[in-house]
Amino acid sequence: MHYKTTLITLLLAILLPLQAQEHTSDTLTLDSVGIEPLSPEDAQMPWDTRIKTELDRLAREADNAYFHTGICVWDLTADTFLWGYNNRKVMRPASTQKVLTAISALSILGAQHEFKTRAYYTGSITPDSILVGDIYVVGDFDPMYSISDLRTLARTIRDLGIRTIRGKIYADASMKSSDLYGNGWCWDDVPSKYEPYLCPLMVERGKTAPNFTSYSQDPSFHPATHFASILSQELRSLQVTGADAAPIDYGQKEYTHNGHNFYTKTRTIDQVMQRMLKNSDNLHAEAVFFQLAHFNTGRHCTWRDGARQVENVLRKAGTSTSYVEIADGSGVSLYNYVSPDAQVAMLRYAYKNDHIYRHFLPALPIAGVDGTLDTRMKTGNAHGNVRAKTGTLEGCIALAGYVTASNGHLLAFSILVNGVLSAQVARNYQDRVCQELAR
Repeated sequence: MHYKTTLITLLLAILLPLQAQEHTSDTLTLDSVGIEPLSPEDAQMPWDTRIKTELDRLAREADNAYFHTGICVWDLTADTFLWGYNNRKVMRPASTQKVLTAISALSILGAQHEFKTRAYYTGSITPDSILVGDIYVVGDFDPMYSISDLRTLARTIRDLGIRTIRGKIYADASMKSSDLYGNGWCWDDVPSKYEPYLCPLMVERGKTAPNFTSYSQDPSFHPATHFASILSQELRSLQVTGADAAPIDYGQKEYTHNGHNFYTKTRTIDQVMQRMLKNSDNLHAEAVFFQLAHFNTGRHCTWRDGARQVENVLRKAGTSTSYVEIADGSGVSLYNYVSPDAQVAMLRYAYKNDHIYRHFLPALPIAGVDGTLDTRMKTGNAHGNVRAKTGTLEGCIALAGYVTASNGHLLAFSILVNGVLSAQVARNYQDRVCQELAR
């Protein structure tokens, strides 16, 4: 009996500490602020030496992980490279691709560049309130165009004194190519919240009337035709009809520039960029991307035109595009590839150009405060300090942005994690890196 008691006591002495250690480890993963306090020796080090020592420890941890990690940190205040780990490796950026899109748009187009949804009528309005001609609505890929905006358009048509339209309502979606989805998007995920229709003329993101809460699963559905259909319905509710009080016929057709512009609804890049970055809205990002594509190309622009514009800005930022692949503006595509170095080069470029930085920085999520970072880094020096774009894709977790270190220096960073099976594990690792940069 004495032998058995001794054996049980011994086993408990071994197992209980292991269980406690395992429990502690799990607890730390729940709170990504759980970084070890500095040793007295580390605390006495100069800031740059200490931060590199701590980051080296995190790099050794990444060396032993099953996933791939790339990190680049640049001291913007001193304008020097601070630290890197696999920083030249090419990886999928997920939604941090929006950083490249946003900075490129602000560089080339400017914050006040406008998305313009225009309406024209052809022919003439007779004294007895008949439009002998057609209505054209020309889309410019405004991702925020709402049913309220469309109803304003309908009232504007009525207020022209029109009661009957002897013609059609045409939706012009020729601003970009006819592809409704992005290059490299997964066919079995469309249309959806994350992979929406990419059409220059839509109401309520292309969701279907009357409630605008879901996407049509009908393969023949087209967002622009749907726009014209809803406009016809709204006009009929205002007693504006076709012949014999019938709904006005509608369809798609390119505007031929021989009409009268009577309505223009505008929104700026600045307005669209808020939701694009804070909430990581893919539709907003693609709308900005195709504004870039359309800028020099005109009608029927493609994703390649947008990619060329982003590549131009990457070169302005001083980085090579030889190892960068731009496939879309949102980061949804599996064909996007970028390195931490390239992302940080763009963050540096934004910082050095006030007309970019003053619009870009406020639109980034703030750690523990808002946007897609509202639940992360809710304590510690990173809280309210880190401003960064998140990225989430199957197997890819990314974070890129700015943080102020304890010495007062502003740092730009990119942390790309690929091949990870648990998003939380990757986010916790990124948060620990940010906490080290902030303390």
